[in-house]
Amino acid sequence: MWVRLVAVLFVAACGPGPATGQSTGVIEGRVLDADSNAPLPRTHVFVVESMHGAVTDSSGRFRLEGVRPGPKRLYVSRVGHERRALALRPAPDRPVTVTVRLDAKVLNSPPITVSAERDEEWYERLDRFRSLFIGRSDLAEDCTLVNPEVLRFDDKWWGRFEAWAEKPVIIENRALGYRLTYFLKEFEEHGSVVRWDGEPLFEPLAPTDSAEAARWRRNRLEAYRGSLRHFLRALIDDRLDEAQFDLYRLPRASAFRHAARADRFPAERDNILEAGPDSTYLLTAHDRLEVVYHGVPERRAYLEWADLRRRTPRDHQTSQIELNEQPLHIDPSGEIVEPYGATLYQYFAFTARMAKRLPREYEPPK
Repeated sequence: MWVRLVAVLFVAACGPGPATGQSTGVIEGRVLDADSNAPLPRTHVFVVESMHGAVTDSSGRFRLEGVRPGPKRLYVSRVGHERRALALRPAPDRPVTVTVRLDAKVLNSPPITVSAERDEEWYERLDRFRSLFIGRSDLAEDCTLVNPEVLRFDDKWWGRFEAWAEKPVIIENRALGYRLTYFLKEFEEHGSVVRWDGEPLFEPLAPTDSAEAARWRRNRLEAYRGSLRHFLRALIDDRLDEAQFDLYRLPRASAFRHAARADRFPAERDNILEAGPDSTYLLTAHDRLEVVYHGVPERRAYLEWADLRRRTPRDHQTSQIELNEQPLHIDPSGEIVEPYGATLYQYFAFTARMAKRLPREYEPPK
């Protein structure tokens, strides 16, 4: 039985990251009110999917150092103002200087109020959101939703569950050693499809001792191995065999057919991937792609999530990818550029949650 639990993937266009040791750049500037031209202090400014972030000072200034060169997405957010995202390309030889003007936000809904008490229905919705957004992997148990009071939920429409937050959602991940500040724009579950849109900022946590630091290193490697990013980087580098991936084309008519997989065909890298503009790669696949990873066996938590409790865990992980756009742009670090560019099925859908999210700076040990 093919599991129909899926996650529509949103990945912000942040651009490639170079190899360790390469020179880095600087992004600096000011944030001003668009009407009065007054400086805006206490504004969040960060490179999306990274650990490079700052809060503007009293004069609205910020400076981000150590930013890897290449296309980046700079996100600017302040309470009471409209958020903005800028496409930038920092370089090692010259700082990028920007002036960002934010429009005052016109509130069309009542402001969020913090209440010490929540009814039973709200807590049930919170548990549902946490399971869908943070996930149900083993690592999710060590994740704390620090400020759940900023969340609002709506499930009045039949078969649809929505969540939103006026303030950033903060997740402390003691399994990976990061504090994740997520600027949630949209979250929706409709039937078996879950999709979300937002901008994450990572901050490293300080380990309590050397044992915890070692555990974080192990867990980060586990989160990376077999992930969508791991697969796409191996595909770009033409190292699928070395990385223990098998890749197949699966005709859409048989995507959910229970068979011995005689209806799948090997996918040749050169037939689906080609060089694109700005150091990106173009992925084209009119059939669904099936990815089999032999490096790590299935986890029991995956079988629980996929409602396959009676089955014995297999010695490999199977995922499927369906492209929502043709071609799909992939940057060299293994990130998809287009928002909602792909739909993930099976193991990729299970792992594409916040509990296993890694910053773009993460590199597995050689």
